Amino acid sequence: MGKVRIKMNPTQKILLKRSLNKNGGAQKFFTSEMQRVMNPYVPVLGGDLRKSVIRGNCIEYNTPYARRQFYENQGNGLDGMNNGGRAGAQWSQRAWADNGDAVVESVADYVGGKVK
Repeated sequence: MGKVRIKMNPTQKILLKRSLNKNGGAQKFFTSEMQRVMNPYVPVLGGDLRKSVIRGNCIEYNTPYARRQFYENQGNGLDGMNNGGRAGAQWSQRAWADNGDAVVESVADYVGGKVK
């Protein structure tokens, strides 16, 4: 009976090669893709909420009224849901529901993987 020897790189080296390490390129790419996809869903009156985005490992809207808009916006603005647009409350969940598959595909392409 013959022997089979499998030599594998350490986990961290494999993750680093695919940019999947903590705070790596894949995380930054995913964050920027989500911000791009969510932008049409964010309510706009003067545009300050859309412009207040802080990116890094997460997306943060840095205005005093961002939380209230996220939970209570009625979608009556210019791009609002009630006027034929997409802007309104809980924009991240709605953006993911509409575009999540495309985001997953783009991140898979970025890291050199495939979507099942």
